[in-house]
Amino acid sequence: MDGCFLDKFDRFQLLHRQFRQHRKPIPIARLAALLECSEKTVKRAIENMRDYLDAPIEYVSEAKGWAYVAGEQNHYELPGLWLTSAELQSLALLLQLLESFGNGLLNQELLVVEQSITKLLTARGIERSAFDQHIKVLPLSNRYVASHMFAQVCEAVLKKRRLSIGYRNYQQQVSQREISPQTLVYYRENWYLDAWCHLRNDLRTFSLARIAKLDTLKTKTLPIADEQLAAHFTAGYGIFSGAAKYTARLRFGPELAHEIAMQQWHPEQAGLWQGRDYVLSLPYSDERELIQDILRYCPHVTVEQPPELKRSVLARLQQAIQQFE
Repeated sequence: MDGCFLDKFDRFQLLHRQFRQHRKPIPIARLAALLECSEKTVKRAIENMRDYLDAPIEYVSEAKGWAYVAGEQNHYELPGLWLTSAELQSLALLLQLLESFGNGLLNQELLVVEQSITKLLTARGIERSAFDQHIKVLPLSNRYVASHMFAQVCEAVLKKRRLSIGYRNYQQQVSQREISPQTLVYYRENWYLDAWCHLRNDLRTFSLARIAKLDTLKTKTLPIADEQLAAHFTAGYGIFSGAAKYTARLRFGPELAHEIAMQQWHPEQAGLWQGRDYVLSLPYSDERELIQDILRYCPHVTVEQPPELKRSVLARLQQAIQQFE
C-alpha cells in the first residue's frame, strides 16, 4: 500500500520544484523519499506530467535519474497557479484573518486571489466555506478604517511619500499635520501609523481611525534611521512611544503567576519567581496603557514600583468605585 498522503496536484508541484532546483538528474529512489511515497507512484506522476502538462521531463540513463530537458529547466512552468494543499490552506486562512482583522479593507482587492484559491481548494476536495464554519476569528474593539484611506496610507509608506492629514484627537478637535510615514502597525486589532510629524518636529504614532482627511503629497518622506525608529517606538510600553523613563515592578499572586510568566508584556521585561509569586519588571514611558493592563488582573496584582504608577492605579480604582456607588 502506498504511504503517500499527497494528492496528485501536490506531487506535480513538488516534482516540478525538485527538477527546477537540481541541475543533475535525480534518482527515482530519492524522489520517492522526498515525496514519501512509492517509486511506482512517482513514475506515474512523471508520466502524467509529461502527458497532460507537457512537462519536458526525461530519463537520463547514464545518471540513472530524472531531470528536465537541458535548456528547459529555467523556462518551463506549470500552467496556472500551482500550490500544495498545505500552502493553499495557509493562504485561505490568511485571507480569513485579513477579512476579520482588517475590517474588510482588502476584500475587493483580494477577491480575484480568493476565487483562484477557492477553485484550487475545491479541486483537492476542500471546501473554502469550511474555514468560516470551523475556524473562528473574533476581533474585539477594532475601529473602522475606510478601505480607500488604508490603501492610500499603504501606498505612501511603500513609495515614501509625505501625507497631509486632518487628525482628530480624543476631544474631537482636528489639527492639520504634514507627516512622513515610516511604519504601518497592526496592534491590538487596530491600525496605527508611525511617522515623523513636521508640525511637532518629532516622531509620533497616529491611529488610522482618527484620520479625518488625507492627501498624498509629492514630497518625499524625511528619512529616519532604523535605529532611531527602534529606539523611539520599542522602548516605551505598548502603543505609547518614546524613550523609557521608568521601570514598573509588578507582583502577581499565585492565582495568576504561572499565566503571567508565559506572557510577554515588553521585549526588555525581566521576570523573577519569589516563592509562589511572580515579579515582572518592565520599562515604560507613558503609563496610560500599562495602567489598563494592570487593572485587567486586579485583585491578583500589586504595583511595587514606582510610587507614581502605584498612585495612578489606586486613583483609577477609586474612581471606578465611586462610579459604581
